[in-house]
Amino acid sequence: MQLNGLRNHSFCIYGAGIVSVSAYMAVKTLYQNKPLFFLVTDPEDGQTATDLTPQEIDGIEVKYLSQWQRELQSGIHSQSVPEYYLIATPALYHEAIRHSLHLTEGAQIADSQMIFLTGERENELMELYYSQLPDHTTVRDLLEKTAVQRKDASNLPVQVFQAKSHMDHPLQNVNDVRSIQGQLYHGAYRQPSYIQPVQAGAALTDRVIAGLRDDEGDNISCKNCNYCELTVTYYAWKHCTAAYKGICHYRRIFDISDTQMRMLLQREQEWDVILPYPSVHDPDISTQHLRYVKEADWQGMLQALSETAPEYLRAYEKYIAGNGRFFYNFNMLIAKAEVFDDYCDFLFRVLERTEEMVTPKEAERADRFAGYLGENLTTLYFLKNRDCLKIVNTGKFWLT
Repeated sequence: MQLNGLRNHSFCIYGAGIVSVSAYMAVKTLYQNKPLFFLVTDPEDGQTATDLTPQEIDGIEVKYLSQWQRELQSGIHSQSVPEYYLIATPALYHEAIRHSLHLTEGAQIADSQMIFLTGERENELMELYYSQLPDHTTVRDLLEKTAVQRKDASNLPVQVFQAKSHMDHPLQNVNDVRSIQGQLYHGAYRQPSYIQPVQAGAALTDRVIAGLRDDEGDNISCKNCNYCELTVTYYAWKHCTAAYKGICHYRRIFDISDTQMRMLLQREQEWDVILPYPSVHDPDISTQHLRYVKEADWQGMLQALSETAPEYLRAYEKYIAGNGRFFYNFNMLIAKAEVFDDYCDFLFRVLERTEEMVTPKEAERADRFAGYLGENLTTLYFLKNRDCLKIVNTGKFWLT
């Protein structure tokens, strides 16, 4: 079943995180229908439910699978069994969810009732959603206005660095990627030439997993346990001389082929930065920092903003504290060099001061706090500057 079929059928959404809430907002807007409820997996044995799982989203109840099972067995809400189930979670959980739904007694859920939000479907849904919102431009908007030029896609003036760590889990499945870009060679995904792997946290290991390392020259490689992929962002800031530069991840890359990148460069006057489609949050994006950032770190970041970039603190009060709902996840971007460098100057200035305030002397942290704060600062930077920058959005691939 296609997603637009949800317009005329009852359904529930499996998931209550950033993928599912964004999908919900898009489906509600595009197809004028709401799910009966949200469904989530129970905590694993030995664990308890946490406050991170909301009780409701936009006034719609969030149920644990076991709770729904009990309702079915007791006859409660027996008339509210959905016709379809939109599985809106990262793809690595899809098979486990399929199995759990098959085992749900009293519902008799078939595969034909499950709609899995693959990377392809998520990109299509969010592209359609954002194309209908005012003041949002998508990469597809620009590509549709550009004639394909059959030129060699190599030697593009673009370098996007893919952060890879020696601690990364092996990738098992790249079907989402190759089904979109159609680049399959001997069973392996052929990565666009503008993307270059860089070993993140190279200073912390003797293993070598990439030709480029983030511990060369001016670097913060030794801070990778806290800064995550941002140590590669710093490397790009200090060492890359390309006209356009950016950052992605070993598990998440942009939905832009070499040919499409060349087409985008033909319209370089129409964009300054490419960002992934922002996630949509309910009731606002405070749900993001409450989930991932300690309150002391958050307050330290706000104090650092007041000291090093007071104009951004004022923007925070306007765009984030004031019930903002759109959030740029993952610290991913492709930008003109001058935009990328200005963004980095702001980002690392604030993070350095925050780190000084929230890390006790002679203590060591390894909890990725700066990487999570970086997502919030990335969101803040581009929300503040959205009137003076030409921002376009695109999809991403989740590699599993």
